[in-house]
Amino acid sequence: MYVRRLEIIGFKTFAQKTILEFPEPRKGHNALTVVVGPNGSGKSNIADAIRWVLGEQSIKTLRGKNTEDVIFSGGQGRGRSGFAEVAIVFDNSDKVMGEAAEVELRRRVYRDGTSEYLLNGDATRLSDIQLMLAEAGVGQRSYAVIGQGLIDQILLSSPEDRKTFFDDATGVRGLQMRRQQALSKLSRSAENLAEVRRVLNELEPRLNLLSRQAKKLAEREGIESSFVIAAKNYYGSLLQTLQNDRAAVQGRATDLEARAKDKKGLVQKLDEELTAFELSRVAANVEKDRERKVRAEAYKAAQQELAAARRAEFVAERDIELARVRAQSQWSPMPLSSIVDELAELATHHGSVLQKIKAAKSLEEVQAIVEHIEELSTKVTGLRSRLVRPAPENFSAPAELLAALETAKRKVISTDEAVKTTELAFSAVDKDNAEASTSVSDLQVRMRQAQAEYFAAEQARNQQAVEIARFEERERALKSEMAETLPAGIIDDLNRGVAVAEGLDVNAAHEEMRRLRRQMEMIGAIDPEVAAEHKSVAERFGFLSAQVDDLTSAIVSSEKLIDDLDADISKQAEESFASIEREFKKYFKILFGGGDCSLLRLKPSDNETEGEETAEKSAIDPVVARVQARREAFIGVDIEATPPGKKVKALSLLSGGERALTSIALLCAVMSTNPSPFLVLDEVDAALDEGNTTRFANILNELREKTQFIVITHNRATMEKADALYGVTISDEGVSKLLSVKFEDIEHTGGARR
Repeated sequence: MYVRRLEIIGFKTFAQKTILEFPEPRKGHNALTVVVGPNGSGKSNIADAIRWVLGEQSIKTLRGKNTEDVIFSGGQGRGRSGFAEVAIVFDNSDKVMGEAAEVELRRRVYRDGTSEYLLNGDATRLSDIQLMLAEAGVGQRSYAVIGQGLIDQILLSSPEDRKTFFDDATGVRGLQMRRQQALSKLSRSAENLAEVRRVLNELEPRLNLLSRQAKKLAEREGIESSFVIAAKNYYGSLLQTLQNDRAAVQGRATDLEARAKDKKGLVQKLDEELTAFELSRVAANVEKDRERKVRAEAYKAAQQELAAARRAEFVAERDIELARVRAQSQWSPMPLSSIVDELAELATHHGSVLQKIKAAKSLEEVQAIVEHIEELSTKVTGLRSRLVRPAPENFSAPAELLAALETAKRKVISTDEAVKTTELAFSAVDKDNAEASTSVSDLQVRMRQAQAEYFAAEQARNQQAVEIARFEERERALKSEMAETLPAGIIDDLNRGVAVAEGLDVNAAHEEMRRLRRQMEMIGAIDPEVAAEHKSVAERFGFLSAQVDDLTSAIVSSEKLIDDLDADISKQAEESFASIEREFKKYFKILFGGGDCSLLRLKPSDNETEGEETAEKSAIDPVVARVQARREAFIGVDIEATPPGKKVKALSLLSGGERALTSIALLCAVMSTNPSPFLVLDEVDAALDEGNTTRFANILNELREKTQFIVITHNRATMEKADALYGVTISDEGVSKLLSVKFEDIEHTGGARR
């Protein structure tokens, strides 16, 4: 690979399009192109143009202050340029830069600061260009371009800054760029891993809590499902039993009602017959008839009072029975949390009373505590009454209902006595009536018998009505309890008579319900949204866990790549560095006529290593610590030079000419060991005397077998070795122009061309 062509437009003093053609290699060596011209003509701008197109970002290195300084600023009678553009064309027949036979790299910048890089006409990134050039052994910071006055810069630089030069010199710059990219990727992956792990550490407690709650929710749902099944069977069985019993009582009540109706009709018929018979009789004794009628009316009135008293007794019994049913149906067990709270309150109260009793010192103080003890006893009794379901036999009817029932019973007894008394009086009148016929007596007997049967049937019917009311109240209370326990759909099914489990043990089903209810109370209420939140958090946790695995895998791959690159860099650097040092000694002795020199690679100090270990131990994440601990094996290069006849080794004690010779010797050693495809030298021999200039020219002539040289110089010895010579002049407009001379043209034509 070599430089075939350089095009400059609007760059510094080259306002017009200027093309430099470089000869092809011939006769086993590369061409040596020399650029000459008076001071201020713009020769060094050619070296700056090459450095700039290769990606140089430091305007100071290009001898400017800002970006506009690289654009032609105008001259006498000529306006300034709007942009600067430089293109360099490489012959790539050896395929160092890819498959293309020719590679064109172009850089353009406008006065507004807009810039672009083009690779074979396509826009590309600076980082891609830098990597490509580094792999080809060329770079804007390498030794490929040695600017004016910079020949001894490598000597004046710090050991750390020299490292970049020697990285290019040993040919590991491309590997180091790849290492830096891998290290940056590793660092980002480590930071991302630490961040993901931090988020996972924050999510894990929340996920564990949600997992427990979700598990409890699922457990509660299973218990609720079993509870609903048990409750359905329990309530369905009770409802069917109540409905069947009520239907049976309803049937008996219907029969008794029909019987009472028949008996009532018979009584009315006999009464009508008796009344008609009495009206048809001729009263022999008006007074007797009047007395008989009065006693008959009294007898009827007594019977009506007896019927009213029995109805009042029925109503009182019904009210008491309904009160008993309501007391059974309205009781509900206290929640476990309420029981615990009240027991805690009672324990606190009990402890307070106990402390007061222990602290009492007189009988009066003990008597004052009695009220607190009574209050505590009342609370305990009240809690017990609410915890224990009242038994039917323990039911106590309200006093007003008991009083009403007692009054009704006494009324029944008194009215029954009155009926018997009026009946005896009425019978006595009939016996006294000698003219009463046997038919009347039979009729009356039948009537009294019918009335007794009617009253008996009415009483039995009333008792059945009480039973029906009791069943209805129980069914209403049962349905109210079902509404608080079962879903509406299941209640509708039970009301429609959907069959439940046959042969069910109601007591066992009720005990199962109580057991399941206690389990649900122990679990407590859980928000149904917990399941959705748990799913969301679990998915995010799983995603982040997968990211941890991916990042860990990427880190392992990056570390392996870095280790491989480190091994390659170390091996290549060791071999090349040793070779450069040998050649450095060789050319140093050639240029100085003796003396000695050496190159020393500096390792990190012990304090830095200790600091790294401390940082690694204190790091939050071991991966981050490993990234921070990864440093190159060498941090700089030190140079020692001892010219013949002197004992000094420090570079600062060398003269300007000695530094220039040392720098040239080092440059020649690098070019001999790891030659760059081309090398631009801008007046590097300016400080040399005539003898050293000749030796320098001979070294260039020797090294051009490996490297293409583009040399800007004033020295005749260097010009004599050139294959092509470019002369640079500058016009009154401040524009640089070229005059090219190829020695092969002079041999054939005897002249040069402009």
